[in-house]
Amino acid sequence: MTTAAVTADQLAADWTELWNTDPDIAHRLLTDDFRLRFASEQTRESTDPLRGPAELAAFVTGFRAQRSGVRFVVDSAAVGALDAAGNGMFAVRWHSEDAGVPAHGGIDLFDAVDGRLRQIWSVGGTAPFALD
Repeated sequence: MTTAAVTADQLAADWTELWNTDPDIAHRLLTDDFRLRFASEQTRESTDPLRGPAELAAFVTGFRAQRSGVRFVVDSAAVGALDAAGNGMFAVRWHSEDAGVPAHGGIDLFDAVDGRLRQIWSVGGTAPFALD
């Protein structure tokens, strides 16, 4: 089902909201066959088996319980766009903030279908990107 004129920037903002404050929005944001792919051997062991909104929401809830102070921030406008039906691929640059913990940064590549996220590939590093 197509949503009303959803944009790549809106989906990226919703994805960040899911991680920062509200894992329950996974059910409206993600497709039933949603997949999350991390480019980290350690992280992908726990995320590659995840399927769909309920499993991702449970994973994020567990992550938030362990790292309640972390906040993710999108650093850039989306590169790429969605068509009128909400289909397409785009990427955003992000960083994390957490008191007493060095910031991390990364790039997420999103695949959207009918205004919902179907798959995300996330590459992160141990420092944020320079923003100058």
